[in-house]
Amino acid sequence: MKTKLFIIAGILLLATSAFRVEAARRIVHPQRVSVGDSLYVMALKHRLPPEKYVWNWRDAVLLKSFIDIYRVDESKRDEIADYIVQAMTRLAPKAHGRHPNGVASACGLAFLKEIGRNTPETDAALERVYKHYKEIPRAANGGCSHRPGRVELWDDTIYMLDLLLIGCYWSSGDIAYVQEFADQMIAHAEHLQDPKTGLWYHGWSESGEAYDDKCCQKGWNGNPEHRSSEFWGRGNGWVAMALADLLEVLPKDDPRYPKVESMFQKMAATLIKRQVAHDGLWCQLPIRMPVGKNFTESSCSAMFGYALAKGANIGVLSPGATYAAIQAAMAIDRYCIEGNSAMDFRLGKICEGTCIGDKQYYLSRKQVYDDTYAIGATLMLYNELHKTKL
Repeated sequence: MKTKLFIIAGILLLATSAFRVEAARRIVHPQRVSVGDSLYVMALKHRLPPEKYVWNWRDAVLLKSFIDIYRVDESKRDEIADYIVQAMTRLAPKAHGRHPNGVASACGLAFLKEIGRNTPETDAALERVYKHYKEIPRAANGGCSHRPGRVELWDDTIYMLDLLLIGCYWSSGDIAYVQEFADQMIAHAEHLQDPKTGLWYHGWSESGEAYDDKCCQKGWNGNPEHRSSEFWGRGNGWVAMALADLLEVLPKDDPRYPKVESMFQKMAATLIKRQVAHDGLWCQLPIRMPVGKNFTESSCSAMFGYALAKGANIGVLSPGATYAAIQAAMAIDRYCIEGNSAMDFRLGKICEGTCIGDKQYYLSRKQVYDDTYAIGATLMLYNELHKTKL
């Protein structure tokens, strides 16, 4: 079945865009659902059972994928709700939002409130996280700083705020959370988005001060713009997912909507052009394509695929974006997943946790297996494709 699937997929590359989408709808969905279900079981029961959940950004991405699956698959709702109750109840006393990476897991607290499984303790924890978030230092334009003790805007921050603020919107119905997130998106884009490609640089520093934090490459901000020089794959993946999530809930008559929509469409157009034709993935440094030590990377490929599929699902992007997302899902199945069942699945070609540096810094990053953020992004891609109506 799998060999036949990819032979047919190769033939599809020669067809028109409309035919590609129709054929992909008929052929890909059954296998994608099967792989997605196995990956879900591996993650929920083996990779990260609720007693092992950690209050951090990595596990928060996987948590968000469970929330997305809950909204689509009624058969999994009780299991997912029980999982999130266990994880959030255990961690509520320690929950904090002192930096953007700390706020991400609050999507679980907000979700419990949304479905009526909250408690006074989980509600208090959510309020505490939001209060901490409001106290994080801001840049002059209002952008939330990524790092404690200094003012820096990172593209990573955008997705972490997505999890908190859009989560609070879903739990309360208060559009002010969406508007606040739109303001953060625009403030970050002012310093990070490239107007030509729509892609985002990894980080910007208000002071331009060189320092050694044992993660970033020292001096990355030592230029007139105080900004990094590369478009990193997963960094842009965070932004692409967040833009799609924001446009799903931002009212079309909001004055911010045209700007956010234009930002997303420009980025999507570049990403579709930069998808590697022979395998359907994207590169660690997408704009540079697979040259030299540049490598195709699974987490950004899943994130881009999710964003493109969602953009098409909500009517912001054309159906051709769905085809690019389907190609990404097929490529992850073929090139990044090892094993045949939930018990022995491994998701590979994942760039390890990464701070900011130059071209060589990104190309020298290790590739690892089964990090929860990559599993979460892959599950979100599969789940979003499950919602497509081609």
